[in-house]
Amino acid sequence: MTKTQHGIIACVIGATSWGFNGVVSQFLLSHYTVEPSWLASIRMCLAGLFLTLMIWPTKKAEIRLMLHDPISLRQLILFALFGLILSQFSYLSAIKNSNAGTATVLQTLSVVFMSLYLAVRFHKRPTAREIISVFLAFGGVYLAATDGTPSAMVISPLGLTWGLIGAVACVTYPVLSQGLAANWGAAVANGLGMMIGGLFLSVSCQVWTLWPVLDLTGWLAVAFIIIIGTALSFTAFVTGISEIGPMKATLLGTLEPVIASVVSAIALGTTFHTVELIGYACIIATVFIIILQKKPAIS
Repeated sequence: MTKTQHGIIACVIGATSWGFNGVVSQFLLSHYTVEPSWLASIRMCLAGLFLTLMIWPTKKAEIRLMLHDPISLRQLILFALFGLILSQFSYLSAIKNSNAGTATVLQTLSVVFMSLYLAVRFHKRPTAREIISVFLAFGGVYLAATDGTPSAMVISPLGLTWGLIGAVACVTYPVLSQGLAANWGAAVANGLGMMIGGLFLSVSCQVWTLWPVLDLTGWLAVAFIIIIGTALSFTAFVTGISEIGPMKATLLGTLEPVIASVVSAIALGTTFHTVELIGYACIIATVFIIILQKKPAIS
Protein backbone atom coordinates (compact mmCIF):
# COMPACT_ATOMS: atom_id res chain seq x y z
CA MET A 1 0.00 0.00 0.00
CA THR A 2 1.38 3.40 -0.96
CA LYS A 3 1.51 6.36 1.40
CA THR A 4 -1.29 8.09 -0.53
CA GLN A 5 -3.52 5.02 -0.39
CA HIS A 6 -2.89 4.67 3.34
CA GLY A 7 -3.71 8.34 3.87
CA ILE A 8 -6.96 8.08 1.91
CA ILE A 9 -8.04 5.03 3.91
CA ALA A 10 -7.15 6.79 7.18
CA CYS A 11 -9.24 9.87 6.25
CA VAL A 12 -12.17 7.69 5.17
CA ILE A 13 -12.00 5.84 8.50
CA GLY A 14 -11.90 9.16 10.38
CA ALA A 15 -14.80 10.73 8.48
CA THR A 16 -16.85 7.54 8.67
CA SER A 17 -16.24 7.28 12.42
CA TRP A 18 -17.38 10.88 12.89
CA GLY A 19 -20.51 10.20 10.83
CA PHE A 20 -21.47 7.17 12.91
CA ASN A 21 -20.54 9.08 16.06
CA GLY A 22 -23.15 11.73 15.21
CA VAL A 23 -25.85 9.09 14.81
CA VAL A 24 -24.91 7.32 18.06
CA SER A 25 -24.94 10.70 19.83
CA GLN A 26 -28.41 11.41 18.39
CA PHE A 27 -29.62 8.01 19.64
CA LEU A 28 -28.20 8.64 23.11
CA LEU A 29 -29.55 12.19 23.42
CA SER A 30 -33.02 11.29 22.14
CA HIS A 31 -33.56 7.97 23.96
CA TYR A 32 -32.06 8.85 27.34
CA THR A 33 -32.14 11.85 29.63
CA VAL A 34 -28.64 12.98 28.72
CA GLU A 35 -27.51 16.60 28.71
CA PRO A 36 -25.01 17.73 26.03
CA SER A 37 -22.81 19.28 28.75
CA TRP A 38 -22.52 15.91 30.53
CA LEU A 39 -21.72 14.01 27.34
CA ALA A 40 -19.21 16.62 26.16
CA SER A 41 -17.47 16.57 29.55
CA ILE A 42 -17.22 12.78 29.74
CA ARG A 43 -16.21 12.53 26.10
CA MET A 44 -13.40 15.07 26.39
CA CYS A 45 -12.07 13.86 29.75
CA LEU A 46 -11.89 10.19 28.86
CA ALA A 47 -10.86 10.63 25.20
CA GLY A 48 -8.16 13.11 26.30
CA LEU A 49 -6.93 10.66 28.94
CA PHE A 50 -6.95 7.83 26.38
CA LEU A 51 -4.93 9.85 23.85
CA THR A 52 -2.45 11.09 26.45
CA LEU A 53 -1.83 7.59 27.84
CA MET A 54 -1.44 6.29 24.29
CA ILE A 55 1.32 8.79 23.41
CA TRP A 56 2.91 9.02 26.88
CA PRO A 57 5.67 6.40 26.25
CA THR A 58 7.04 8.35 23.27
CA LYS A 59 5.93 11.93 24.07
CA LYS A 60 6.36 12.26 27.84
CA ALA A 61 9.26 14.70 27.47
CA GLU A 62 7.22 17.00 25.19
CA ILE A 63 4.23 16.83 27.54
CA ARG A 64 6.31 17.85 30.55
CA LEU A 65 8.02 20.68 28.67
CA MET A 66 4.71 21.97 27.32
CA LEU A 67 3.09 22.08 30.77
CA HIS A 68 6.08 24.00 32.16
CA ASP A 69 6.11 26.59 29.37
CA PRO A 70 3.88 29.57 30.43
CA ILE A 71 3.14 30.73 26.88
CA SER A 72 2.23 27.26 25.64
CA LEU A 73 0.16 26.58 28.75
CA ARG A 74 -1.83 29.79 28.20
CA GLN A 75 -2.41 28.89 24.55
CA LEU A 76 -3.46 25.38 25.61
CA ILE A 77 -6.08 26.77 28.01
CA LEU A 78 -7.49 29.10 25.33
CA PHE A 79 -7.58 26.20 22.88
CA ALA A 80 -9.39 24.01 25.41
CA LEU A 81 -11.99 26.66 26.28
CA PHE A 82 -12.74 28.33 22.95
CA GLY A 83 -11.77 25.53 20.58
CA LEU A 84 -12.56 22.16 22.08
CA ILE A 85 -15.38 22.99 24.50
CA LEU A 86 -17.16 25.25 22.02
CA SER A 87 -16.95 22.74 19.18
CA GLN A 88 -17.94 19.69 21.26
CA PHE A 89 -20.78 21.33 23.18
CA SER A 90 -22.27 23.15 20.19
CA TYR A 91 -22.18 20.01 18.02
CA LEU A 92 -23.96 17.88 20.62
CA SER A 93 -26.48 20.67 21.32
CA ALA A 94 -27.19 20.93 17.58
CA ILE A 95 -27.83 17.17 17.44
CA LYS A 96 -30.12 17.31 20.49
CA ASN A 97 -32.17 20.12 18.92
CA SER A 98 -32.20 18.71 15.36
CA ASN A 99 -30.51 15.50 14.21
CA ALA A 100 -27.08 14.14 13.38
CA GLY A 101 -27.37 14.77 9.63
CA THR A 102 -28.42 18.39 10.03
CA ALA A 103 -25.75 19.10 12.67
CA THR A 104 -22.91 17.69 10.55
CA VAL A 105 -24.06 19.45 7.37
CA LEU A 106 -24.25 22.81 9.17
CA GLN A 107 -20.81 22.12 10.60
CA THR A 108 -19.52 21.89 7.02
CA LEU A 109 -20.08 25.66 6.73
CA SER A 110 -16.83 26.01 8.66
CA VAL A 111 -15.00 25.74 5.31
CA VAL A 112 -16.70 28.94 4.13
CA PHE A 113 -16.09 30.71 7.45
CA MET A 114 -12.44 29.68 7.43
CA SER A 115 -12.00 31.02 3.89
CA LEU A 116 -13.50 34.37 4.92
CA TYR A 117 -11.38 34.48 8.08
CA LEU A 118 -8.17 33.93 6.13
CA ALA A 119 -9.16 36.55 3.57
CA VAL A 120 -9.68 39.13 6.35
CA ARG A 121 -6.59 38.15 8.31
CA PHE A 122 -4.24 38.33 5.33
CA HIS A 123 -6.04 41.33 3.73
CA LYS A 124 -6.81 39.34 0.61
CA ARG A 125 -9.93 40.00 -1.43
CA PRO A 126 -12.22 36.97 -1.67
CA THR A 127 -12.05 35.16 -4.99
CA ALA A 128 -15.06 34.72 -7.23
CA ARG A 129 -15.31 31.11 -6.08
CA GLU A 130 -15.35 32.17 -2.42
CA ILE A 131 -18.07 34.77 -3.05
CA ILE A 132 -20.17 32.19 -4.88
CA SER A 133 -19.63 29.71 -2.06
CA VAL A 134 -20.89 32.21 0.53
CA PHE A 135 -24.15 32.79 -1.37
CA LEU A 136 -24.49 29.06 -2.00
CA ALA A 137 -23.86 28.27 1.66
CA PHE A 138 -26.39 30.71 3.04
CA GLY A 139 -28.87 29.71 0.34
CA GLY A 140 -28.40 26.12 1.44
CA VAL A 141 -28.98 27.05 5.09
CA TYR A 142 -32.15 28.92 4.10
CA LEU A 143 -33.52 25.91 2.18
CA ALA A 144 -32.56 23.47 4.92
CA ALA A 145 -34.02 25.63 7.68
CA THR A 146 -37.31 26.62 6.00
CA ASP A 147 -37.86 23.90 3.37
CA GLY A 148 -38.37 26.79 0.96
CA THR A 149 -41.22 28.30 2.98
CA PRO A 150 -40.07 31.41 4.92
CA SER A 151 -42.94 31.20 7.40
CA ALA A 152 -42.09 27.62 8.40
CA MET A 153 -38.96 26.51 10.21
CA VAL A 154 -38.07 22.88 9.48
CA ILE A 155 -35.06 23.13 11.77
CA SER A 156 -35.71 24.40 15.27
CA PRO A 157 -34.17 27.83 15.97
CA LEU A 158 -31.98 26.28 18.68
CA GLY A 159 -30.81 23.55 16.31
CA LEU A 160 -29.90 26.09 13.63
CA THR A 161 -28.19 28.41 16.14
CA TRP A 162 -26.06 25.67 17.69
CA GLY A 163 -25.23 24.32 14.24
CA LEU A 164 -23.91 27.71 13.09
CA ILE A 165 -22.00 28.15 16.36
CA GLY A 166 -20.51 24.72 15.74
CA ALA A 167 -19.34 25.84 12.28
CA VAL A 168 -17.64 28.87 13.83
CA ALA A 169 -16.09 26.65 16.49
CA CYS A 170 -14.61 24.47 13.74
CA VAL A 171 -12.71 27.60 12.66
CA THR A 172 -11.50 28.59 16.14
CA TYR A 173 -10.41 24.99 16.79
CA PRO A 174 -7.65 24.79 14.12
CA VAL A 175 -6.70 28.47 14.50
CA LEU A 176 -6.08 28.12 18.24
CA SER A 177 -4.37 24.73 17.92
CA GLN A 178 -2.08 25.58 15.01
CA GLY A 179 0.86 26.89 17.05
CA LEU A 180 0.54 24.18 19.68
CA ALA A 181 0.43 21.40 17.10
CA ALA A 182 3.43 22.84 15.26
CA ASN A 183 5.54 23.07 18.42
CA TRP A 184 4.44 20.02 20.40
CA GLY A 185 2.48 17.76 18.05
CA ALA A 186 -1.26 17.48 17.36
CA ALA A 187 -1.77 14.43 19.58
CA VAL A 188 -0.12 16.13 22.57
CA ALA A 189 -2.12 19.35 22.15
CA ASN A 190 -5.44 17.56 21.66
CA GLY A 191 -4.92 15.01 24.43
CA LEU A 192 -4.07 17.63 27.05
CA GLY A 193 -6.58 20.13 25.66
CA MET A 194 -9.40 17.61 25.89
CA MET A 195 -8.59 16.80 29.51
CA ILE A 196 -8.38 20.48 30.50
CA GLY A 197 -11.57 21.35 28.60
CA GLY A 198 -13.41 18.35 29.97
CA LEU A 199 -12.45 19.13 33.56
CA PHE A 200 -13.37 22.81 33.17
CA LEU A 201 -16.76 21.97 31.66
CA SER A 202 -17.38 19.32 34.32
CA VAL A 203 -16.80 21.77 37.17
CA SER A 204 -18.59 24.76 35.58
CA CYS A 205 -21.69 22.71 34.70
CA GLN A 206 -21.52 20.55 37.84
CA VAL A 207 -21.97 17.45 35.72
CA TRP A 208 -22.20 15.24 38.82
CA THR A 209 -25.71 16.69 39.26
CA LEU A 210 -26.57 15.77 35.64
CA TRP A 211 -25.52 12.12 35.82
CA PRO A 212 -27.99 10.15 33.69
CA VAL A 213 -29.53 6.76 34.36
CA LEU A 214 -28.26 4.51 31.57
CA ASP A 215 -28.71 0.83 30.84
CA LEU A 216 -26.14 -1.37 29.11
CA THR A 217 -27.09 -0.04 25.66
CA GLY A 218 -26.68 3.54 26.85
CA TRP A 219 -23.23 2.90 28.29
CA LEU A 220 -22.17 1.08 25.14
CA ALA A 221 -23.22 4.18 23.17
CA VAL A 222 -21.10 6.36 25.49
CA ALA A 223 -18.13 4.02 25.05
CA PHE A 224 -18.53 4.16 21.25
CA ILE A 225 -18.58 7.97 21.30
CA ILE A 226 -15.41 8.13 23.42
CA ILE A 227 -13.32 5.41 21.78
CA ILE A 228 -14.50 5.30 18.14
CA GLY A 229 -16.12 8.71 17.70
CA THR A 230 -13.36 10.70 19.37
CA ALA A 231 -10.04 8.92 19.95
CA LEU A 232 -9.98 6.67 16.86
CA SER A 233 -11.54 9.19 14.46
CA PHE A 234 -9.15 11.97 15.52
CA THR A 235 -6.07 9.73 15.26
CA ALA A 236 -7.09 8.36 11.85
CA PHE A 237 -7.96 11.73 10.30
CA VAL A 238 -4.82 13.50 11.54
CA THR A 239 -2.76 10.60 10.18
CA GLY A 240 -4.49 10.99 6.83
CA ILE A 241 -3.85 14.75 6.74
CA SER A 242 -0.13 14.17 7.28
CA GLU A 243 -0.01 11.72 4.35
CA ILE A 244 -2.26 13.22 1.67
CA GLY A 245 -2.46 16.88 2.71
CA PRO A 246 -5.33 19.05 3.98
CA MET A 247 -7.04 19.59 0.59
CA LYS A 248 -7.76 15.93 -0.16
CA ALA A 249 -8.45 15.26 3.52
CA THR A 250 -11.08 18.02 3.64
CA LEU A 251 -12.78 16.62 0.55
CA LEU A 252 -12.86 13.15 2.09
CA GLY A 253 -14.16 14.74 5.29
CA THR A 254 -17.39 15.61 3.47
CA LEU A 255 -18.23 11.92 3.81
CA GLU A 256 -19.14 12.71 7.43
CA PRO A 257 -22.44 14.56 6.84
CA VAL A 258 -23.41 12.17 4.05
CA ILE A 259 -22.85 9.11 6.25
CA ALA A 260 -24.52 10.78 9.25
CA SER A 261 -27.61 11.66 7.19
CA VAL A 262 -27.94 8.23 5.55
CA VAL A 263 -27.35 6.24 8.73
CA SER A 264 -29.66 8.55 10.71
CA ALA A 265 -32.42 7.99 8.16
CA ILE A 266 -31.95 4.20 8.06
CA ALA A 267 -31.25 3.45 11.72
CA LEU A 268 -33.24 6.13 13.51
CA GLY A 269 -35.97 6.86 10.95
CA THR A 270 -35.00 10.51 10.56
CA THR A 271 -36.91 12.05 7.65
CA PHE A 272 -35.55 14.70 5.28
CA HIS A 273 -37.65 16.75 2.84
CA THR A 274 -36.59 17.12 -0.79
CA VAL A 275 -35.96 20.87 -0.53
CA GLU A 276 -34.08 20.27 2.72
CA LEU A 277 -31.80 17.77 0.94
CA ILE A 278 -31.20 20.30 -1.85
CA GLY A 279 -30.11 22.77 0.83
CA TYR A 280 -27.70 20.21 2.27
CA ALA A 281 -26.27 19.57 -1.20
CA CYS A 282 -25.68 23.32 -1.64
CA ILE A 283 -23.81 23.50 1.66
CA ILE A 284 -21.62 20.49 0.89
CA ALA A 285 -20.93 21.86 -2.60
CA THR A 286 -19.31 24.94 -1.04
CA VAL A 287 -16.51 22.72 0.25
CA PHE A 288 -15.64 21.54 -3.25
CA ILE A 289 -15.89 25.06 -4.70
CA ILE A 290 -13.40 26.44 -2.18
CA ILE A 291 -11.03 23.48 -1.90
CA LEU A 292 -10.78 22.86 -5.64
CA GLN A 293 -9.53 26.34 -6.45
CA LYS A 294 -6.59 26.39 -8.82
CA LYS A 295 -4.80 28.69 -6.42
CA PRO A 296 -4.88 28.42 -2.63
CA ALA A 297 -6.92 31.00 -0.72
CA ILE A 298 -3.75 32.36 0.87
CA SER A 299 -0.52 32.43 -1.07
